[in-house]
Amino acid sequence: MNEVKLPFNARLAFTLLSLILLMYIARLGHELLVPLAFAFLIAIMLLPIASFLEKCRFSRALAALTCILLVVILLIGVSMLLTTQMGTFVADFPHLQQQLLHTITDLQAWVNMKFHINSARQMDYLEQLAMGTLGSATAFVSTALLSLSSLLIFIIFVLLYTFFLLLYRSLLVTFLITVFDSKYRETLLSVIVETRLIIKGYVMGLMLEMVVVALVNCTLFWILGIKYATLLGIMAAIFNIIPYLGIYVATVISMLLTLTNSSLATTIQVGVGLLVVHFLDSNVLLPRIVGSKVKINALVTILAVVAGNLLWGVPGMFLAIPFIAILKIIFENIEQMKPWAILLGDAALKKVKVRHTSEEETKAATEVAPEK
Repeated sequence: MNEVKLPFNARLAFTLLSLILLMYIARLGHELLVPLAFAFLIAIMLLPIASFLEKCRFSRALAALTCILLVVILLIGVSMLLTTQMGTFVADFPHLQQQLLHTITDLQAWVNMKFHINSARQMDYLEQLAMGTLGSATAFVSTALLSLSSLLIFIIFVLLYTFFLLLYRSLLVTFLITVFDSKYRETLLSVIVETRLIIKGYVMGLMLEMVVVALVNCTLFWILGIKYATLLGIMAAIFNIIPYLGIYVATVISMLLTLTNSSLATTIQVGVGLLVVHFLDSNVLLPRIVGSKVKINALVTILAVVAGNLLWGVPGMFLAIPFIAILKIIFENIEQMKPWAILLGDAALKKVKVRHTSEEETKAATEVAPEK
């Protein structure tokens, strides 16, 4: 039976409609999908540990539970490390607010002297802006507690989903194999294996990179004598995971907090130091730790991060690159979707590969073509 090929405008309409429906579902179901997406990535990272424990005669449920307990212990250790710094920061918040207003006053006096702008009129506006941004200490603490409670619930659901993904992983693979036709089974298994290997290497490499960058940031801040050195160093390392945008957000936050309790020269040193660490990380550390397995061009990376932020906020920015990498793997294994894999990948490398493939296909077509 011959397949009916739809005209281009119909295929374009179906494609756009599918994208709109997928984005709508992703936005509507973000409370379910975001923790499930994080659980999927964590389950991939924990899979080697679970498999090792199962070889040591652990049951699958006990192996999955042990992996979750290891993650809980790690989270408790990091939380205990940050608790002291966070407590000091909350206690010093009223002083930080006053110091920030004092710094703004000095800055306005400098602007008035250099640029002859009425500082009295600026003062009212900037005080209102600072008070509206920072709020009172009580409001800050209540907001922080609300955020912490939401984060705790989020972590519980992520760990719960991770446990069940590890427990029922064979069932999920069997389901996928059953859903697709038997002629696609080999391609499906190849996609599953390649996705697991690449995402595991990418995410674990990213975590290792984050630890190294956090240690370097904290050491830099300790040398500069910055207050909240541990808190700011870890925060900057976490934001550094977000490609292109994260380091600038972390730099602005770190400089603002440093400005409230240190001199302007020290604040500038913090900003320059973070940018230098990021430059070394992007050009030396990241290529060696994370590797070149996930090749996504810069344009798609930025678009993915922005789209992730529009759909799921900050969690979407963290999840954007791993899931674009998964899409790239899927596209590379489906003949009709290979042009999209080329669009997502590195342009220079793919260009050579496409040219080489095109020459081979032309030669093969010439050899088998019937003579006229």
